[in-house]
Amino acid sequence: MDTMKVEIIGKEIIKPSAITPTDLPPLQLSIMDIIMPPVYTVAFLFYTKDDLISQEQTSHTLKTSLSEILTKFHPLAGRVNGVTIESNDEGAVFVEARVDNCNLSNFLRSPDTEFLKQLLPVDDKPAPTWPLLLVQATYFQCGGMAIGLCISHMLADATSLSIFLQAWAATARGESDSVASPDFVSTKLYPAANEAIGIPKKDQVGKRTSVTKRFVFEASKIEELRNKVASDVVPRPTRVQSVTSLIWKCVVTASTDTREKALFQPANLRPKIPSILSENQIGNLFFATLTLDGKAGVDIVETVKELQKRAEELSGLVQNEEGSSMTIGSRLFGEIISSKFNHEVHDMHSVTSWCKIPLYKACFGWGSPVWVAGSVSPNLDDVTVLIDSKDGQGIEAWVTLHQENMLLFEQSTELLAFASPNPSVLI
Repeated sequence: MDTMKVEIIGKEIIKPSAITPTDLPPLQLSIMDIIMPPVYTVAFLFYTKDDLISQEQTSHTLKTSLSEILTKFHPLAGRVNGVTIESNDEGAVFVEARVDNCNLSNFLRSPDTEFLKQLLPVDDKPAPTWPLLLVQATYFQCGGMAIGLCISHMLADATSLSIFLQAWAATARGESDSVASPDFVSTKLYPAANEAIGIPKKDQVGKRTSVTKRFVFEASKIEELRNKVASDVVPRPTRVQSVTSLIWKCVVTASTDTREKALFQPANLRPKIPSILSENQIGNLFFATLTLDGKAGVDIVETVKELQKRAEELSGLVQNEEGSSMTIGSRLFGEIISSKFNHEVHDMHSVTSWCKIPLYKACFGWGSPVWVAGSVSPNLDDVTVLIDSKDGQGIEAWVTLHQENMLLFEQSTELLAFASPNPSVLI
């Protein structure tokens, strides 16, 4: 196959269709928001051609509905100012592009992770203070299309991105009246940030020594893995726990250095404390558990037991809902700060689950996506993103590792017993 080339054919700024009131106070970011790395949370959505809708109609629908939904999501059209966001209607970036030498079906036969980057309207530089939202609509030779969506991680985790995406899609279908207003007050949970706070962060952005590869776990293989782990002393693990444990073992085994390892696993807090957080809460509303001291001999069963223990501990931390939200948030953030993790001592690998996030329901009026993928941009080293396969039962793992570690990881016989490396996407 020839090298696929993306040509930019248009770029414009999309502003809210109604002016945001000037007397709105700036949006206060939480302490969790400001410690996020300077990256975008991104999603790729692929759609086959609808013969009843032209490319011009599609672009018009995307742009007009984006302008309309930004009236409800106005901070996304604003700018970061210190530890706040000003809803000043500077707008979002909308890019149109085309691929003239490849059909969508050809691309999906063997999705190229490097080519995916060309479907985003951002480069490999750290995310700036503006724009906070960018979209790229790329049309393939056959008429199929890809939507690349980027939202600053300072404002949005994966669930936040999905909340916006579903609202935008509903607006494009003419169902804007059904869209609930989002809640941007992330300081409902975590303490408000201030500019005096300095949290040390490992600078990973912009490194070019890493590579990202896709591994797909079919539903039958996940069931086989879950059955392998379960026993009288280990409760049957979830899909995510079983896949996470296998990937973690293979990551540790493939490591080419002797530093201690730490498994970092974010968990969405919205369903865990519904009395405080609404389903439409926007922000970085997660808590990350840490498993330290991963060594070359790490055992999948022991890792599952540890993950189950961490899940129980998290439930204990948030179960006292009689306390104020700030009390719970401060307690959670205190757990993160007081952890024994140290960047100088440990190598951290993050496994974040996007499973059960309904990206496949993003229908703009020309059918549901035939394939979705998600990550952050620029890529961070040592990160795995788990996302549902289209059937909702399998899991696609997008693993980013240093090149030398990936060479060993992708050859793991234990991994390949359960996962297929970058299989074709069937449409």
